[in-house]
Amino acid sequence: MRAEQASNTALVVAAGVQILARDPGYLSLVPGPMAAHGQRLLRASHPRLSRLINRHWFRMLAYAAEQMTLPGILQHYILRKIVIRDYVAQAISAGARQIILTGAGYDSLCMELAAQYPDLNLIEIDHPATQAVKRAATGMSDANRIHYIAAELGKHSLREVLSKCPYFDANLKTLFIAEGLLMYLTINDVARLLQQMRSVAVDTSLIFTWMEIQSNGKPNFRPASKIIDFFLKKKSEPFLSGMAQEQVSNFLQQHGYCLQDMKESAEVAQQAYKIKPVAGEYICFVENQQV
Repeated sequence: MRAEQASNTALVVAAGVQILARDPGYLSLVPGPMAAHGQRLLRASHPRLSRLINRHWFRMLAYAAEQMTLPGILQHYILRKIVIRDYVAQAISAGARQIILTGAGYDSLCMELAAQYPDLNLIEIDHPATQAVKRAATGMSDANRIHYIAAELGKHSLREVLSKCPYFDANLKTLFIAEGLLMYLTINDVARLLQQMRSVAVDTSLIFTWMEIQSNGKPNFRPASKIIDFFLKKKSEPFLSGMAQEQVSNFLQQHGYCLQDMKESAEVAQQAYKIKPVAGEYICFVENQQV
């Protein structure tokens, strides 16, 4: 990702959520608060795109582009977010009082949590360009409840970044969330970030997504799209890491975590929805191993 530009992937995900939220066939799939906060955020940060999404012809064009590139990716985005919100609710019920989104993009989760849980300490960390757009788009009520940190974790350690945030409390039970982030890091950087997350607070848990290794030995969706691969490479956002499903638990144990649950959006869709999202990305909920 270029230093002066916000993440293209983050914008695509945000637009995809709004496209489905305006489709009568998918309206019931998108939670109301997610749709409302996401619409407000997209309208403020990218007003022209927000207006286009309201046009039926534009949404049909977006669906056509999806079918030609990666069929089911929009549905995957929504189901991924639904699973994450279920895990977040579990973590809060278990005592989490500090939520930290890493690589937050244009996700509206903290905005939703700020309205629902006034006692939570909410922190977002993301690339400075993306965070600048989001900070400008958020209302004053959210700005007083959500603490934004503009930083690149690839260039600065998590401990260093959080040490400069006066609102971070290392003594609170903390939940980290890394949605659509770890695949853009090398496996060594993933391991380093996991270790940092575990060490910065006394009690941590983590929700993250990861890519499966495909038959060609590379992390990707299933089936892969050469067009999407080219687009991500062109935008300097290629997938850099992934892992076979059976290796995840051992990898986490090596870095002090215990896998609590793991789901794929395709599995969730088969259980509850009559849709077919793209496969190959899993959502994990883990807790640190108490010494």
